[in-house]
Amino acid sequence: MKVSLLSCGIFRFELEYLLPEITAALGDISVEFLSPALDVKADLLEKSVRAYLESRPQDKTVLLYGSMCHTEWARITGKSAVVYPKAANCVELLVSPEKKKLSDACGNVYYLTMGGLKLWKDIYLQGHGWDETDARINFGSFEQILVLDTGVFPISDEELFEFFEFTRVPVERMPISLDYFKSLVLELCTAAAAAEIPGT
Repeated sequence: MKVSLLSCGIFRFELEYLLPEITAALGDISVEFLSPALDVKADLLEKSVRAYLESRPQDKTVLLYGSMCHTEWARITGKSAVVYPKAANCVELLVSPEKKKLSDACGNVYYLTMGGLKLWKDIYLQGHGWDETDARINFGSFEQILVLDTGVFPISDEELFEFFEFTRVPVERMPISLDYFKSLVLELCTAAAAAEIPGT
C-alpha cells in the first residue's frame, strides 16, 4: 500500500526541501499540494480533499492540515485510511510548544510561515479578499509579525517591508530549525503506513 501526503501549499517549500530525507527514511511517498488559500473556504477545501481521497482509495494518506483549517476532518476522512496532526494550525506544526511559549511571552505575536510570506497576496488579497484597510483592522491588535524562517530560501528585506506596508505591523524573522516539523511528518507517515484501510 502506498503512503500519500496531501498538504496545504503553505508547506510546499519546507516539504520539497525535506523530501529527500523523508523518502530516505520511509521510502517513496507521493506528495501533492492544495492552494494555501483554501482554508478560508471550508466547502471548497472539503471538496478538494474528498476528490483527492476518492482518486486514491487504496492509498494510506497523511493530511497535513491543522484542526482549525477545517473543523470536520473526522467526518470528511472517515471512510479512508487517513491520519492528520493534532496541531491546530501551520504554526503549531513548525514550532515546538516550548519555543512558541517563549515567543508568546514577548507579547501579542502573529506568526507567518515562509510560504505565507511568499504567497501573502494569494492568501490575503485573493483568498480573504482583504485590502489594506481590512489588513490593518485584522492585524491591528498584534504588536509584531514573526516570519518563521526555516532557511529553505532567503527572505529579502524588501519582502518584509512589503508585508509591513500591507499590515502596518512590524515584521521580523524568527529563525527556526526544521527538525520539529520533520519529526512530525515522519511520525504521521509512519502512522499512516500502519493504518488499516476501512473495509479491508
